[in-house]
Amino acid sequence: MDISEQWAFLVRSTPGPSNEDLYYIIKHVEPLREKAWELLLQQSPSNEDLSDIIVDVEPLREKAWELLLQQSPSNEDLRHIIEYVEPLREKAWELLLQQKPSNEDLCYIIQYVEPLREKAWELLLKQSPSNEDLRYIIDYVEPLREKAWELLLKQSPSNEDLRCIIDYVEPLRKKAWKLLLKQTPSNEDLRYIIDYVEPLREKAAVLLLKQSPSNEDLHYIIGCVEPLREKAKAMLTLSTKEVMKQIKASFSEG
Repeated sequence: MDISEQWAFLVRSTPGPSNEDLYYIIKHVEPLREKAWELLLQQSPSNEDLSDIIVDVEPLREKAWELLLQQSPSNEDLRHIIEYVEPLREKAWELLLQQKPSNEDLCYIIQYVEPLREKAWELLLKQSPSNEDLRYIIDYVEPLREKAWELLLKQSPSNEDLRCIIDYVEPLRKKAWKLLLKQTPSNEDLRYIIDYVEPLREKAAVLLLKQSPSNEDLHYIIGCVEPLREKAKAMLTLSTKEVMKQIKASFSEG
């Protein structure tokens, strides 16, 4: 069966090719590309269908772009094109600006589209970035890390903000740790450090032992901080019911 016959069978099949099927053919089966494109047009391609074709199928890029414009692309559609389609980057960026990009849109472009990074950063600053936005930049965009960190400090970072930086951004770990200590970390904050940040694990555990640790806190230390394990065990408190359960288990074994 040649390719034309295969196409004829596909068109007559039940329930017929989906948009996803047609996208596959458009991308991978060049002899059937035009036929699949025409059929896709009849089936009302979604913005996602068109965005994928714009990115992956250069011969149909302009046609798909013009159709996408008619269908009111979302900011997410435009972000996708800005990232992956350099020839349409400026057009998509201008359209995104007209549609008022969210802080999430701008953070995405700052991370993935280096040629537009400074423009997107300046616009983000005008839109009052949240602490979460700044954490994202600190985390993923090394060239802007220090600037975002300085701005975060002015916005009073929460303990959660500092925990995330301590965990994911090694170059700022010491600074964030010192600031967390000044802000009186909760037991939950310290358990997080014990759990995820090995270089600060023992320091966090020592501090946790001084903060009226719960049994849950102590079990974190017992499980993760070997030098403090016995001390944590000695501080465990058990209910009468738990103690009796252990006694019964011991004697039943005998």
